[in-house]
Amino acid sequence: MIRKTMTIFLTAALAAMTMAGCADNGIAPDAGYPLERFTLTVGDCIYHASIDQETHIATIGAIKYGGQVSKADYKLADGATISPDPKGLTGNWPEIQDFTVTYGGVETVYTVVLSAYENRFPGAEGDVLFFDDFDQAYGLDTDAWDYVPRGTAAWQVSMSGSPDHSYVEDGNLVLAVVNQDGECLTGGVKTQGKLWFQAPFRIEVRAKFVDDAESVGQAVWMMPEPEYQTYGGWPESGEIDIMEHSYLHDYVQHTLHSYYIDIYTGHNTDHVDREYSGYNENEYNIYSADVTDEAVTIYDANGCTEENPQIAFAYMNQHLENETELKQWPFSGGFHIILSVGPAGSSAINPDDCPSYMLVDWVRVTRLQ
Repeated sequence: MIRKTMTIFLTAALAAMTMAGCADNGIAPDAGYPLERFTLTVGDCIYHASIDQETHIATIGAIKYGGQVSKADYKLADGATISPDPKGLTGNWPEIQDFTVTYGGVETVYTVVLSAYENRFPGAEGDVLFFDDFDQAYGLDTDAWDYVPRGTAAWQVSMSGSPDHSYVEDGNLVLAVVNQDGECLTGGVKTQGKLWFQAPFRIEVRAKFVDDAESVGQAVWMMPEPEYQTYGGWPESGEIDIMEHSYLHDYVQHTLHSYYIDIYTGHNTDHVDREYSGYNENEYNIYSADVTDEAVTIYDANGCTEENPQIAFAYMNQHLENETELKQWPFSGGFHIILSVGPAGSSAINPDDCPSYMLVDWVRVTRLQ
């Protein structure tokens, strides 16, 4: 066989970990070349390589972190094959990767290079992947956050999707519960489609409850991006509830969902042998969790400290041989952040309990080893 080498350079045009600017600057080559089209998808954006078959250079902008890639796709000449299949690298795209395209008895090696590569996440333990202290004068950072719209799920039925109920004020994200013309409306924000995080990472959220009331609940939690729903819809693909504060009110609760398990602090004796977490009422508290490929560890309120970590529970990856059948571990995919207020449990909000607020001082996600 004859071997020759071509290089695909993927150059940066996108800010780290944001999905803005879905400009398609790809130029499709003429048919007949071994590799005719090559694309990478980040969020809702598809980035097309512009392939110059004479210089053997193809350029695609805007890919900085390989872990942000949710899909790879390509078009080959009729009868050509590619190895390894780029589609198998979804969610863990390397800095440099060789592919061999065989066409008409000729092997062509394409080397894909992410020229702005900075590893899947910043490389060192403790590096900050995302931080928002809500101190910006222009309000909510819509490059990172979206307003949660009204929906049919119990936590979403009262959402307004409006900046009137999710706004930045005095260095806080304010999520409000208000009685508007006899209807209780609530606020919530999420990073879905804009920022998501893969193991290993630590998430910490500093928040407090103001004018808390019996029928009002607050939550700090994470859900999988649609592209990373390993086993389909909820709950099979996982849910990480770092903090839930609802009908208990003297305590906060920590919860983990999947098809295989349903863990609530204070409920599931198979995994949790302790009661609910106390918290400092009328004060800011830090709610935190560590997510790795081996475990999801959720801490008590203010319990994530180096000196004396207070763990609510840790759920381990069991590496089951029949994993695809039992769906035990969906937690290595990309998860986005949700901050929300709404009804306590499945109850409706009592209009007399309005107004009520959750103030979020800051959100931080850091790299773990």
